[in-house]
Amino acid sequence: MHIPDGLLDPFTIVILWATSIIMMVFGFKKIKKIFESEDSEKMIPYIGVLAAVIFAFQFVNYPVPGGTSGHLVGGTLVAVILGPWAAILVLFLVLVVQSLFGDGGITALGANTFNMGIIGGMVGFYIVKLVMHGLNKTNWSKELRMAIGTAIGSYIGIVLAALSCGIEIGIGGIIPMNIAIMAMVYWHLLIGIGEAVISALIIFYIYKAKPSLIMTERQLGVI
Repeated sequence: MHIPDGLLDPFTIVILWATSIIMMVFGFKKIKKIFESEDSEKMIPYIGVLAAVIFAFQFVNYPVPGGTSGHLVGGTLVAVILGPWAAILVLFLVLVVQSLFGDGGITALGANTFNMGIIGGMVGFYIVKLVMHGLNKTNWSKELRMAIGTAIGSYIGIVLAALSCGIEIGIGGIIPMNIAIMAMVYWHLLIGIGEAVISALIIFYIYKAKPSLIMTERQLGVI
């Protein structure tokens, strides 16, 4: 899903850079409030560890016809643990490092942040919240409800991010729109299964080991 340089048109590059920057500014303000209310000495390394986990999540890339790649994203996972605004910032930091090593373009960094951080993270989070609204009415254990909600949100989030990526590449005109969308969505319908399972297992394990690390229970209405 890492879009390289040269596939996007200038208008798309500027719009998605601007959108990502605006969202990150809001995200930074939200994270700052968390630092003021929580132990920042604990939070800073925690964010670093999650960034490393996401970096590893995206380490294995599968070439996708059209010049980009398919891989796990992890945006919804971060959003469920730290919150949707944190997911945007963490994904941006990961993408910056990856772009320096040729995995995703510098000019496309705004688009990649939009797809994986805003759609894969924030939109994925609110899908989890919607799912949890129903799951919270069941008698299932908290960890099972959160694992299932995270799995569903992660799957839909990564497919929507892939769709967005395909549309952006198609707008660029180098790859026909129908080919770009079909290639991206088809592969991520399959990759999304792995994203859902791994994200759910991680959330389930955290709840068993140290549930206090999940900082979004109130936002998700978990009881």
